[in-house]
Amino acid sequence: MKSKNVEMCSGSLFINIIRFAIPFMITGILQRLYNSADIIVAGRWGGEDALAGVGASGSLITLVMDLLLGLSMGISVVLGKALGEKNDEKVAKTVHTSIALSIIGGAIVSVAGIVFAEPLLRLTDVPDSVMPQAMLYMQIMFAGKIPAMMYVFGSAILRAKGNTKAPMYIITATGIVNIVLNILFVAGFGMKADGVAIATVISQILNAASIVYILTREEDATRLDFKKLKVHADIFPEALKVGLPAGIQSSVFGIANVIIQTGVNGFGDSVIAGCSAAGNIIGYYYFCLHTFNVAAVSFVSQNVGARKFDRVKKTVGCCALYVVAVWIIELLVTIFLGEFLMNIYAPGNAEAIRTGLIRMQIVGNTYVLCGLMEVFGGSLRGLGYSASSMIMSVTGVCGIRILWVMTVFKRIGTLESLYMAMPLSWIGTLLMQAVLYFFVTRPKRLQEHYHLGH
Repeated sequence: MKSKNVEMCSGSLFINIIRFAIPFMITGILQRLYNSADIIVAGRWGGEDALAGVGASGSLITLVMDLLLGLSMGISVVLGKALGEKNDEKVAKTVHTSIALSIIGGAIVSVAGIVFAEPLLRLTDVPDSVMPQAMLYMQIMFAGKIPAMMYVFGSAILRAKGNTKAPMYIITATGIVNIVLNILFVAGFGMKADGVAIATVISQILNAASIVYILTREEDATRLDFKKLKVHADIFPEALKVGLPAGIQSSVFGIANVIIQTGVNGFGDSVIAGCSAAGNIIGYYYFCLHTFNVAAVSFVSQNVGARKFDRVKKTVGCCALYVVAVWIIELLVTIFLGEFLMNIYAPGNAEAIRTGLIRMQIVGNTYVLCGLMEVFGGSLRGLGYSASSMIMSVTGVCGIRILWVMTVFKRIGTLESLYMAMPLSWIGTLLMQAVLYFFVTRPKRLQEHYHLGH
């Protein structure tokens, strides 16, 4: 019988990477439909204040979640290496540590998000007219973070094995549920941001239940047994070594986006609505490119565990090639379908459409830089250089954007000047990560780092 998992340590990398990537990419696109459905339904039936409220709180929700998402990346790397080494005991410990961390982390994030929702929103200069809807949406979304994190960590386990199809099937089903509930609550019951948030949380509960069901029926060392659920002292520090820098690195992107969102919030409700809609569209672009970051982490970590270093370099080359191909498709979508897509989110709102297109054209057209940066960053994490990659992201992404916003944007004050901070930050980070990658993958350096020949 043909395995449901993609083989990472043998066979054609060009074929296996795309076999891994396509289901994961589809899963990400379907996941984005959660937030898209929120924004579209809020904009069409909830009004401009509901649309702006959902958009204004979105970057903060992402920021707080990113740290825990980084931990899931750490789990994925540890599990990938254990699978490559065929160490079943370590595999089992990693799986149970992962799910335990998702429950604990989800609970902490839920409480913190609910309690600090208003001061966090005030910190980003959310207008008073938008505040009620933004705070309501944010608090309800944070209330559902335990099931959200259980799904994220559970799907990371399956990805480390090469199984990206099961999460795709789950998201397909629950995504439909989410859209139906969105329309029911907002168009049917007259709710606003609270309606779309409740619909998303219900869908996330279904996601968690589905991923747990699959894991409890696995036939190898990755099988989940709730009686064995605990944070193993020998697994957690190793996962933290990779995951904490990865989480901080992801949070840096979140902080950088909050900086951009703060600048946007000063332009008023229509601009917030338009830029929120454009940001959601660009989110699809990002996830398609981010797919090859995840592929790089998964393939590199398994091949490092199996000591097949020749496949590491080939993995990076294949992922970079795929990034360029996907970006060309995204570029064509921006050019020919940008205005049409904006009309779906903000029908009849000329100012929202105009300002949203500015974001799409500047950011979307340069996203290949972000994609290549993601590939090198993921490869460095898979190789065990997560902290170095994090430092470069903090310096490049966050540092350059803060400097730009505080100087050039403050002086010029246009949306165009605000969004130019993003591609400039990608260029700086990409150059640093590429230099480090080529240094650490030299044969002599690999021998020293992994003690080959001893």
